[in-house]
Amino acid sequence: MFAKLDIYILKKFFYSFIITFIVFAVILFIGDFVEQLRKTTGKNTPLNIVFQLTALNFFNLIYFTLPLISFFGSILAFLSLIRGSEKIIINSVGISNLKFSIPAISLYIFLGVFFITIINPLTSIFDERYSELEYKYIDRVDKFASITKNGLWLKQENDEKNVSSVLYAQNIKEQGKHIIDFMILEYDLSGSFKGRLDGKSAILMDGYWKMSNTQITPKFGSASFQITHDYKTNIKAEDITDSLSSPTNISIWRLVPFIGFLESLGYSAVDFKMHLYDLIFLPFFMGSLVLLASSLIRKLKQNDKFTNTIIYSLILIFIIYFTSNLLEALGATSQISPLISKGSLPLIVSCLSILIYQKDIIVNFFQND
Repeated sequence: MFAKLDIYILKKFFYSFIITFIVFAVILFIGDFVEQLRKTTGKNTPLNIVFQLTALNFFNLIYFTLPLISFFGSILAFLSLIRGSEKIIINSVGISNLKFSIPAISLYIFLGVFFITIINPLTSIFDERYSELEYKYIDRVDKFASITKNGLWLKQENDEKNVSSVLYAQNIKEQGKHIIDFMILEYDLSGSFKGRLDGKSAILMDGYWKMSNTQITPKFGSASFQITHDYKTNIKAEDITDSLSSPTNISIWRLVPFIGFLESLGYSAVDFKMHLYDLIFLPFFMGSLVLLASSLIRKLKQNDKFTNTIIYSLILIFIIYFTSNLLEALGATSQISPLISKGSLPLIVSCLSILIYQKDIIVNFFQND
């Protein structure tokens, strides 16, 4: 159970989190609204759709700024405790900075867990709806493909026969370039059914499918069987890959089975693994940033100027941001494991915080030598 002092500290940090969250939320919402207006310029998109796009994208943006909110919210709480002399009183009774930071670290870890378990599934729903509106009103194109646990669904055009078609394949390999046990339903420009093709397998070449063991059944006329058959298509391999769901469209509860499903189809699931570990380590990253904030204010007194602390905070956040991007790039290109890419950042921040706490001891050690 928390003592009264711990509860008081928790309240202080929670209020600071709420204030910082509101400030970031207002800035993000206004900034993204302007960005959505820019993206829809000249496309006759209704204003209410622009507002919907902004609202649906809001939680996704907040997710990426949660570490920043954690850090600056903690700095705000610590400075408030210093300005009100609470920190001096707490330290005077023998409670160190590190010890009275534990309730704050626990709070932010809890907030991180709450976000990834409760808010993240809602965010994935909003993000999926956002993607649909973006395709409809901004990109104005349809997705070429949809990959589900039942197989691949594909929409394509055949200029040679002047038909459009829907392709379904029960299994795929080589990231969609090789389809197995497929069916194609053909339609003319007016939407009337024209015929059907059923085949054992097909390989996507440059501008056509190389089919094998294919039965061709026109709307009128007799069916025929061909051992090999070339079928024109406007689909490229990257169109199938690009039609995969974005990692942010999938909640944390569905990510693990979806990653296994993608890998069984021959797709690289690195982006999805990166997102999964990003969510898993988010609470620990938030907690490590609270520890970093604690180390930065460890020597501040009530009448000290806070300017240097703010400057150091901005410099450290920039360094952490650069390190995060570097690890992200290494993980995304499989130069290091996604687990190491995402799991090492909280460890690095925690080690940096401990070094700052032990700065005086380290300096004295080298001076004595």
